[in-house]
Formats: sequence, structure tokens, C-alpha cells
Amino acid sequence: MMHATTNTGGLDKFRLTAALLVAAIHTSPLTCVSGEADFFLTRILARVAVPFFLMITGQFVLPRVLKPGARARRRLLRYLVRTGGLYLICSLLYLPLGIYAGHYKELTVSGLTRMLVWDGPFYHLWYFPACMLGMSLLYLMSRRLGPRSMTLACTLLYMLGLSGDSYYGLTQYIPPLRGLCDLGFHIWSYTRNGLFLVPLFLLMGAHVGGQHQGTLCHEKRAEEKSNTRNQPPAPGTWALAAGLLLSLAGMTGEAFLLRCLDSLRHDSMYLLLVPVMYCLYGLLLRINCPPCPRLRRMSTLVYILHPAVIVAVRLCARLPRLLPLMEQSLLHYLAVCLLSLAAAWLLTALRDCTAKHHRQRGR
Repeated sequence: MMHATTNTGGLDKFRLTAALLVAAIHTSPLTCVSGEADFFLTRILARVAVPFFLMITGQFVLPRVLKPGARARRRLLRYLVRTGGLYLICSLLYLPLGIYAGHYKELTVSGLTRMLVWDGPFYHLWYFPACMLGMSLLYLMSRRLGPRSMTLACTLLYMLGLSGDSYYGLTQYIPPLRGLCDLGFHIWSYTRNGLFLVPLFLLMGAHVGGQHQGTLCHEKRAEEKSNTRNQPPAPGTWALAAGLLLSLAGMTGEAFLLRCLDSLRHDSMYLLLVPVMYCLYGLLLRINCPPCPRLRRMSTLVYILHPAVIVAVRLCARLPRLLPLMEQSLLHYLAVCLLSLAAAWLLTALRDCTAKHHRQRGR
């Protein structure tokens, strides 16, 4: 999975949509319409958001980390430092809210370890340690395994994660698997973490991005030229669109069936989420539009800031005239989105103005 420049305009535009879908997961905007509609939006459709972000990282970061040599180790460390720094800043930002919400009452050493390594200090911050763990795991795999073996290992990890997530209720019919899942839950709260969820989608991002550029992940650099000729062509646009519709319909049926069977311990991982993401990401790569760096920064800020905005909106909604914000879930969601977007736009504009000012002073 070689790193290659590619058309990123479609990815940049969908980033903001994905960030707003994450906000939907945390606000359940359609509960005022119907429970089924909200389940479809937040527990099915919105579940593409996190894998999408992971696949972007997989396309543009992972190939450099998987290359042989000492440089790959330095690139991994650079990624870990950068992501860890952002994780630290966000953790400090949400520390007062976590204390206010009572998340840290009676926190033990093991609980602190679980929080920092797996769950995050606030409910959306699990993403950062998960990315760090998933990237490190793939780096270690690449030093011992070839591309096919890595793909198989990541697929098996994802399947194991399914048994502790949306398929957990069905593990009661396989006692050894149920025992293994319950043992794992003494270490982590969810299997949608850097061990089970992240590696497969990082790998998929590198593969799909490389496939649409006519590149491959090579086990040895000497084999690169001969292997490239054997690269299968990327699916056409219509094939990807048809695949997306069919797999999304299948995932919808899968999710509602698992809910009827009372199997859902959590709902971040589905079997058909994998083909949904393959087709969706491939289609986004085919959108011909210029890159939008500002949308990239705004989407990151919306993801980071929206829980704080949720708290702020709930506090404001206690005022008598703003009470409908809490009574109408859709209004509440729209308020969270608008304020998150406004804050992200303001911060990015401030950053651009500051950068422009420094450039002018440098002249």
C-alpha cells in the first residue's frame, strides 16, 4: 500500500458530514420522529463516520509507516507524538467537564489505565488512543507478516470484535467465545477500540487509496515493479454505487435483525460495514473537485468540540424560553451542529488570519 497523492476534494467534503454524523450519534436527533428512524440514522448510517476517518489515516499515513527501514520507525514515532499531543490537549480541555459529570469518582489505578488506553477521559476521545494503538500494531505486524497475512490477521481481529459488539448476544450459544469476551471486558469497555476495530479500516484505507492510484502494498521493495502489473483494476463508479446501495441495505437489515434478537451490546461494528466502507470510500475518491484544507481543520474541530457544545446547549436549554431545545431532539441537534460549525469556522479563520499576519511580517 504505497503512499500516493490523489484527489482529496471528495474526502475533504465528506469529513464535515462525518463529523456531524458523530454529533448525531451523541444527540439522537430523530427520537422525536420515531425510535426506528433514529436507530437507522445514529446506529446504522452514522456508523460510517469513524471508519471513514480511519481510512483517511490509513491512506495518507499508514503506507509510510509500513515501509521497511529505520525511517518508518521515525514516521511512526512522529505520528504517535502528534496524535498523543492532540489527545493530551483534548483530555485537558475536557477534564473540567469530566469532573462536573462525575466521570472520575472513585477512579482506581486500573480504571485510570482503562480510561487512558481504551475509553478516553471523555466519551469521544477514545478515538485518539485507538488510532495510536492500531497504527503501532500494524507497524509491528508489517515487520513479521506479509500483506495477505496482515489482512487476514486484521480481519480475524475485527470478527472477534464483532462478538463483543453487535453480535454479543449470540455468543451465549458459544460459551468459550462468551467467556473470552467477558474476560476482555475486564480490560476494556468496548471492542470498538484500537485492537479490534481500527487495524482493519486503516489497512483498507491504504488499500483502496492505493488501488485507485494503481499501487499495491509490497512485501519486499524488490518485488514492487513485477507486482504492480498484477494489480487488479479498481471497480468502476457504477459498480461501487451498486455495491454501496446493496451493502448498506444489507447492513440495515443486519442491524435491525440483531436488535430484534437482542444481540447488541454496542452497535459500532457490523459485518457488512466493511463492504459499505470499501464502496463509499472508493466513490469519494472518484469525486473530481479541488482539495479543501479548511474543511479538514473544521471537521477535526467539530469532532473535538461538539460534546462541549452539547453540554452548553443543555445548560442554556434550562432557560424557560429555550426549553424546546431539549424537548425537540431535532432542534437540539441542529443547535449543536450550528454552534459547533460556528466555533470551528471562527477558530480556523483566526488561525488563517494569524498565519497570514506572520507571513506578512516575515516579508
